[in-house]
Amino acid sequence: MSDEISTVAMKWREELARGGYERKLGNWKEFSSLRRLSRTWKIILKAIKLKPGSTVFEFGCGGGNQLIPLALNNYKCRGIDCSEDVLVHCKSFIADAERFARKPLGIQLVYGDFLAYSSEDKYDLVFNFGVIEHFIDDHEREIAIKKMFSLCKPGGYVVSVVPNGQHPLRTRMRREGLGGYHVPEIDYNCASISDEMMKAGAEQVLVIPHNLFGYLLIDENISVLRKIFHHLFHYIAQIIPRVRSRITCKHAASLICIGRRSS
Repeated sequence: MSDEISTVAMKWREELARGGYERKLGNWKEFSSLRRLSRTWKIILKAIKLKPGSTVFEFGCGGGNQLIPLALNNYKCRGIDCSEDVLVHCKSFIADAERFARKPLGIQLVYGDFLAYSSEDKYDLVFNFGVIEHFIDDHEREIAIKKMFSLCKPGGYVVSVVPNGQHPLRTRMRREGLGGYHVPEIDYNCASISDEMMKAGAEQVLVIPHNLFGYLLIDENISVLRKIFHHLFHYIAQIIPRVRSRITCKHAASLICIGRRSS
């Protein structure tokens, strides 16, 4: 692996050095919650029909919030992150999970910049949650997505879960730093992320508008009554079919983009 580090990796190291991902397990209730796959993962796994025992690789694994639940559900996991400090926290979190599970999870962690990463191993699924949008440079982003496909087995899948850059609260979120870190990012929409996957080598692409009206839940500077209405409206909206339409593409808080590598 090259000693050079991309601009994005450097910005993440600086951001995460100020804290983050320090998650721990303190009781069986927390472990039980961790073992349950999130709604996002249920949608992804249903769409790609990926069975336990399959191999997965996470680009930007952070503190293990995605890999550990997958490992607890018997997926074979490996992840890479550019922050050595974050991986220390991730290893501690894995150890906590293994203690409650009473078995090793077999999660493999790699420290380094994904753009400089090389491996002969191939995976059934290569994914990132909230990472690829931080590659502002088009060329670097193209390299990263192509590398994800290169790590896939023939017929395997690449998945990116990104914020929807088109929802009504997006401008305010960026201006006020709501809902996340302050690493610069591009604004994706359903069409742009689909086109990007196709150009990187996907044989087929599926974009699922996800968490409809979820952006309403982060707006805390409102009355209690309005906050209750926003939560109720958000929960009701989740029964809307997850198909691409003008409404879902505009009001999804995030986008799940699934690209299939040719067999």
